[in-house]
Amino acid sequence: MQGKPALWSSSLKRSTASALLILASASSAHAAPRMDHVIVVIMENHSYNQVRSASYTASLIANGTVFTNAHAVTHPSEPNYLALWAAATLGVTNDACPAPGSPLMAENLGHACEKAGLTWRAYSENLPSAGSDVCSADSKLYTRKHDPWTNFGNLNHQNERPYSDLAVDIAQGKLPNLAFVVPNNCNNSHDCSVSQADGWLSHNAPAMRNALGNKGMLVLTWDENDGSSGNQILTVFAGTPVRRGYQSGQNINHYSVVRTICEALGITPFAGAAGQQSIADVWVQPTPALTASWGRVKTIYR
Repeated sequence: MQGKPALWSSSLKRSTASALLILASASSAHAAPRMDHVIVVIMENHSYNQVRSASYTASLIANGTVFTNAHAVTHPSEPNYLALWAAATLGVTNDACPAPGSPLMAENLGHACEKAGLTWRAYSENLPSAGSDVCSADSKLYTRKHDPWTNFGNLNHQNERPYSDLAVDIAQGKLPNLAFVVPNNCNNSHDCSVSQADGWLSHNAPAMRNALGNKGMLVLTWDENDGSSGNQILTVFAGTPVRRGYQSGQNINHYSVVRTICEALGITPFAGAAGQQSIADVWVQPTPALTASWGRVKTIYR
């Protein structure tokens, strides 16, 4: 019986040490906070300096976080879209229309969401119909090279929707946990001016932002730059969880964006995203991080 107090004391010390480690870990965590919704809007083929001063884009930057050291992973477009969806280019090096059907089976955000019981949809302008696998439509306003989900055989292709369905889903309160938005090849600045694309954003992005609620984030990014050195692109995060008017100098790429989406939705990062550093400095902390202390541990074990 006399040995029990010493045994209890030893056990308490071990438990206390474990609690301190847990608290310290919690106070130093930098992963993205959990969110209900993430919307990703992908624009085309312009560098950071070419687009950051456009009117609506500049207002989004002023109300969110802009990354001053963001880069695409390669050229041309198609492998960059794959990088944003599957965190890998999967050997694709050109913009050719993929083989018929959906030959790829690698992990991707759609499959990962379905596996986790989360909802996702891709909304593409000028897509002829839900799940269509055509190479192009409407005089190439729609091109399949910008819709990487069509290439995968491990996801539900009925989640690939014409852009008009986004307004319907928002009106019905059915915004999915993850949404990718692909403007057509004029409105994404591929074939038309930066001002045209910025005007499209000004008319469409506010409704997306309003639909996100307090636990959602809009990601605006470009697939690649104009071919100039460094492949620097503009990437902006905006939403309640994101710091306003902040510039992050963290070196990020498309794989970093995938990692952030995974963290925000509670998905284990995969492929190239798994090796990326978490984006650490852009999050609003609504309450101070808990600091480990003996007083707090005493309260826990009282």
